[in-house]
Amino acid sequence: RLRAHPDIVDVPLDLEHEGAITLLAMLVSLTPGTLALDVSEDGKTLRVHAMYARDPEAVRRAIKEGMERRISAVFTQ
Repeated sequence: RLRAHPDIVDVPLDLEHEGAITLLAMLVSLTPGTLALDVSEDGKTLRVHAMYARDPEAVRRAIKEGMERRISAVFTQ
C-alpha cells in the first residue's frame, strides 16, 4: 500500500525580500518529498508539490511555521 498522497499546495507568503523567497523555495526543494514549483508573479504565493499531502493545510502550516518563520527572523534583523 502506498503512503504517498501527492498534491500541489499553494502556500501564502509573508516574506517580501526576493532573496528570502528564493531561500525558502530552495529549502522546500531540499526537503524530501517536496518541490517548489513556482512563485506567483506578485511574490505572495509559493506553489509546492508535496508527495505526502494527505492534509494540505498541514503542509502549509509546516512550511510557514517552520522554514518561513526562521527565514523571516534572519532577514528582518
